Parts: sequence; structure tokens; C-alpha cells
Amino acid sequence: MALDLPIMTTPYPSLYPIYNLSSLLAPGITTTATGGAFSCWGQITPNTVMVSIRVNPSGITDEASGNILTGLPSEFMPVVNTPDSALQGIFLMTDGRIWKRSYAQTGWYLADRSEVSAIFVAPRRAM
Repeated sequence: MALDLPIMTTPYPSLYPIYNLSSLLAPGITTTATGGAFSCWGQITPNTVMVSIRVNPSGITDEASGNILTGLPSEFMPVVNTPDSALQGIFLMTDGRIWKRSYAQTGWYLADRSEVSAIFVAPRRAM
């Protein structure tokens, strides 16, 4: 599998590489300084996809869309919309987005936060 995403430096990068997904963040959302290069990453294994984000959404330009990240390659798209492990109303969507439910559903805005962290583990689609 050859994805057009940078591979992060890890001890065993060729087995199941960890990809830097920061280039896919929605406009105005940035990675956190404390997470550095590992603030926004994803990994594909034979049966699962894993995505982790630790981002600063305070500069988001389109709060209404709810998009935190868009354009994940099809290899990262889960079988079903998958909530983050902390159940904060953030989902890894089947169309390649990381999306947050509206304020009415969650009681908080992305722009009001200086950091949002979410981890997703989902079954991988058969290719």
C-alpha cells in the first residue's frame, strides 16, 4: 500500500507505518505544540484503522461544518461511523472525515477549546 502521506519516524516503520495526517486538518485547526509531530497520526493494520488527533481547534474557520479533519484516504475509512474512545461527540466518519456533533448535541464549540484529543480504532473496510 502506497499512500501519499508522510511516514513518521518510528523504530519499525516498514511493518505498519504511522502516517502524519496533519496536512488533512480543516482550515484554522493546528496540531498542538505538546504533541509535536505525533499530534495527528494514523495507522493501518490488516483488520483495523487507528487515528489519533491532539489538535488546537480555536482558530477553526468553519465551525458550522463540524469538520476537524477531511480527506482521509480510503484505506483509513472505517466500516461504520466510529465515536472517539472518550465519547465526546467526535466521530471518524465513513467518508474520511473526523467530525464533531453540533453545540446543541455536545454543549461545546470547537473554537472555545485550545485542545481536543480523540482516539479512534475501527474495523477496516475490505479493499
